[in-house]
Amino acid sequence: MKRAKRFIKMSDLLLILAWAVPAQALNPALAQLQEGFSSVAAKAKPAVVNIQVIHEQRVQVPYEFYFGSPDDLFQEFFQGQPRQRETLRRFKGTGTGVIINADGYVLTNEHVVSDAGEIDVTLTKADGKQTTLPGKVVGTDPGLDLAVVKIQTGRDFPFLRLADSDKVKVGDWAVAIGSPFELQQTVTVGVISAVRQSLLIEGRNYANMLQTDAAINRGNSGGPLLNLDGDVIGINTAIYSPSGAFAGIGFSVPANEIREVLDQLVAGKKIARGWLGIQVAPIDEVIQRRFGLPDKKGALVGTVFQASPAEKAGLQRGDVIVEFAGQSLEDANQLTRAASKTPPGKSADVVVMRSGGRKTLKVEIGERPEWAERGQAPSTGPGRRRESSAAKDAAQWEGVSVTESRFGVIVVQVARDSKLYGHLEDGDVIQGVNQQKIDSVADFKKATREANLKDGVVFDLIRGGQEMYISVQE
Repeated sequence: MKRAKRFIKMSDLLLILAWAVPAQALNPALAQLQEGFSSVAAKAKPAVVNIQVIHEQRVQVPYEFYFGSPDDLFQEFFQGQPRQRETLRRFKGTGTGVIINADGYVLTNEHVVSDAGEIDVTLTKADGKQTTLPGKVVGTDPGLDLAVVKIQTGRDFPFLRLADSDKVKVGDWAVAIGSPFELQQTVTVGVISAVRQSLLIEGRNYANMLQTDAAINRGNSGGPLLNLDGDVIGINTAIYSPSGAFAGIGFSVPANEIREVLDQLVAGKKIARGWLGIQVAPIDEVIQRRFGLPDKKGALVGTVFQASPAEKAGLQRGDVIVEFAGQSLEDANQLTRAASKTPPGKSADVVVMRSGGRKTLKVEIGERPEWAERGQAPSTGPGRRRESSAAKDAAQWEGVSVTESRFGVIVVQVARDSKLYGHLEDGDVIQGVNQQKIDSVADFKKATREANLKDGVVFDLIRGGQEMYISVQE
């Protein structure tokens, strides 16, 4: 059997040598680099903790044995009302945290400790000895997926400081420490791959997320991402992984975002963020052209939630917000951040482009509800459904098959070789094409005869109960 050939990039080989060869045998640059990594690990590891959590869930289960009265037995077996009992099931979870002050306050992810019945925090000393102490959640921020846990006993804990994450540059070294797959005190090294101005993770919008290729896996959640000074530049929160394992793309909440809420978390105060009650999309060249906008600045309103501050103020789907509280908007991210930082109860002027003109609306900012913090938006339209095309009018365009729906036309299939594959999905309800309202297959046929993917097409959709606009250009 032939042995598979292995190829190693020169950059990887240099790093391997930097770790494997004694510092004295390296050239000065590599020796300094190796010493830098070792120093970070030595400084940070005592302040990085493993968090073991017991989640409790009450579930209903049928009785397996019967020890009751004959009347109950008759009711169960002859009236179709089986008796139930409630039991408490316990599930174990694990994650990572970092001690942020000498009093034993630990910063971690909210999803690590949510609904926890018991929390154990394990510290590892420089000599490798471990101590496990009880912990208690004192503050949570579902919006940033952050939590603070107080170690219940002990004092004068080792801790790490938050760095200025605005100074982090793409290409900077980054060190992650955590407990992947319960392998505590694991150190991995990479670089800052990108700074994502806006990122949607499981329905939650994050700003300025640090992307790194330092290995992050299950169990790393809540652990620190460090610079070469050993200071915290972010808290590791999520990975992109088609397979479920590390794929070289991890994301961390930046230290400066954390700093804005940290005092409130430590004090156990609720984080109150401003909320307009809309979902918005960025404006690209296709949307600019189809909506007749002068430029790509602003935010397109795709959803207006019922009884929200935006609905009460008169905002509508299809409005383009160009100013908020006297500030011109460059993009949708700027609007989201500005609204979030506006205190609930405060009024703000919102300038929108509508039907070719400008309109100013006054909105009283609300407090962002918990479902919005967790990215669990309620339905604003019909949910995804499949409908039979039997005895119904149907049509095809660019590999997309649609049929009649009570709300427009519904997508029943998108061919894999279609140029719209990956943009439209089975079950999407199409309400409009290029600003033309779609109530029937006949409307869809008319609109698509006039549409051209090379020029760009804007679809007005309902997907999974959520209204949205999607632009596609070949």
